[in-house]
Amino acid sequence: MKVVHGDLFDGIIALPSFPVVLVTVDMNIMVAGAFHFYSFKPPSIMVGIKPEKYTYELISKKKEFGINIPTKDQLEKIHICGTLSGRDVEKYRKAGLTPRKGNMIDSYIIEECPVSIECKVVHEVDYEGSHRWFIGEIKEVYIDEDYVRDDSLMFWLGQFRTVGQVIEGAANNDILRK
Repeated sequence: MKVVHGDLFDGIIALPSFPVVLVTVDMNIMVAGAFHFYSFKPPSIMVGIKPEKYTYELISKKKEFGINIPTKDQLEKIHICGTLSGRDVEKYRKAGLTPRKGNMIDSYIIEECPVSIECKVVHEVDYEGSHRWFIGEIKEVYIDEDYVRDDSLMFWLGQFRTVGQVIEGAANNDILRK
């Protein structure tokens, strides 16, 4: 194995793409790329959110969230939800998405997403980095019978991708250094 030492940030940008998820809490939608599996037992996932975001404020208060997995065909809706603040606009209406009341949470999930997961916050990681992490225990799952995981969107270094294909975005690996 050839070992090349770079700066510490190089360790982050060497990671593979992350799934794009739409985080919902109350009637708000936020696009998140900082998302990951946390535990098999109990089934739990985690999402990282910057403290200045409206979604951070809502999750901190409600202690719940939905994770909705969009498809590559919903990229325009993702842009709307990722560029506007829920403090200023009703994102469901603006993006043409349908809110569906969760069964196990008091917030809404997105009808048009092929996968939606309802979570209750069981832990918050208060580390002084760029994101604060909410660990959510999965309470309910909805998966369309036609869902194909390889059609899901991933995001990293300014690029939206599916498996093996760049859908949109810059080829510049310095995008996160700004």
